[in-house]
Amino acid sequence: MRLLSRLRAGLLASLTTRLALAYGLTTAAVLVGVAAYLSSSLGNQLQARDEGELVGEVQLVRHLLREVASEVDIRTDAHRFADIAMGHEGLVLIVRTRQGEPLVTLNPRNEPIPQINVLPVGVSPDRSLLQTWHPRNGVPSPGVAALGQIGNTGEAVEIIVLSDAGYRVALMREYRKQLLAAVLCGSMVAAGLGFLLARRGLRPLRRMAGDAAAVTTSRLATRLDVGSAPAELRELAGALNGMLARLQDSFTRLSTFSADLAHDFRTPISNLVGQTQVTLAQRRTPAEYESLLESNLEEYERLSRMIENMLFLARADNAQVALGARPLDARAELDKVAEYFDAVAAERDLTLSVSGVATVTADQPLLRRAIINLLDNALRHAPAGSTVRMAVSRARPGHTAISVINSGPAIAAESLPHLFGRFYRGDPSRRNSASSTGLGLAIVDTIMRLHGGSVSVRSVEGQTAFELDFPDKVVSRVGA
Repeated sequence: MRLLSRLRAGLLASLTTRLALAYGLTTAAVLVGVAAYLSSSLGNQLQARDEGELVGEVQLVRHLLREVASEVDIRTDAHRFADIAMGHEGLVLIVRTRQGEPLVTLNPRNEPIPQINVLPVGVSPDRSLLQTWHPRNGVPSPGVAALGQIGNTGEAVEIIVLSDAGYRVALMREYRKQLLAAVLCGSMVAAGLGFLLARRGLRPLRRMAGDAAAVTTSRLATRLDVGSAPAELRELAGALNGMLARLQDSFTRLSTFSADLAHDFRTPISNLVGQTQVTLAQRRTPAEYESLLESNLEEYERLSRMIENMLFLARADNAQVALGARPLDARAELDKVAEYFDAVAAERDLTLSVSGVATVTADQPLLRRAIINLLDNALRHAPAGSTVRMAVSRARPGHTAISVINSGPAIAAESLPHLFGRFYRGDPSRRNSASSTGLGLAIVDTIMRLHGGSVSVRSVEGQTAFELDFPDKVVSRVGA
């Protein structure tokens, strides 16, 4: 039983087999319907023919009776009446007097003669006047009885004509057997042809499967041939090609991310190892050991920031960051960030200014993190003696814009599309800076996508402006 179940499951796992079975079953259903119609139609026609023959037999016997002169003539010329029944299988013909004395008897199987109503001489029999009787085989059969007049004597005799429907039932049974055999053969042929047609029709799908199987991490640029695919498969092929393009892009970004990650981790670790090895190469004073620990602490802090930022990005990519968006006073948030950075700005001879009033719908910790990252970036690149400006406004209906603007040289045009990439630094001189992990702007971009908003940058000679666009209705787009 288990073997049969496995075999059945294996067969049904094939789409070709399923289509072939569908063809076979559909054909069987159609043929069964046609066979049922033909069988019913033939049965009705045979029944109508038999009933019509009964009516005709009565009319014929009545006509022959008018050609004889007496009952004696009927007995002497009985073969004329018997000839009527020739070629009619199962037909019973009885002609008898009103007292029940037989004149003509044609009953090859000695069937019992039933008591049925006799039609008067003046009534012409038709199919509606037929009655039912049961021969020995038990099959309900039609019959009729009527009076017939002998010559011009006015004397009447009974005419009984019965038909045994058993032969018709046997004929229909054999006919149905042949129809069933034809249905089975036709269904098997249809299933076989369906299998061949399905196998041929699914050949493009198998080619697509072969092309897809050839895609590996080193061959992500491979695409399925959409042009040669049937119309029904072009949408699937296009979707698969789109998926391959996204996978290639993701794999490329992951490879670049991994390389940059290894590079950025190597620098602080190399610093830690190198400084520690040099210090341990000979005995040092407590002050020198303290200086080493302070230097190592800076590298540890940098590693900690990198790990924290990468964990945040990983959680955001996997939709594991809970967003608690609510209406906030954007001006108050900017003032708090500016107050936090006042000392840093004063140390670098920079001035902070905040302007505008608006409400923003955002997650407060993430909003502050995005503003802090942009402001930290602006303070690092603004020239001494300049002003870093932060502004909030209702840029367009349903959106709140927060801008961070600093003076300084313009960012190269070729760098602008990559500014929000992970580990990207537009200033090569700061590539190994301990103060930057190369993830700040990437985190800003992720935070904005979490809010369903966007971050943009405009840079001309003398000024660079970053703008955060928050929609009033937050719809997260991370991972889209």
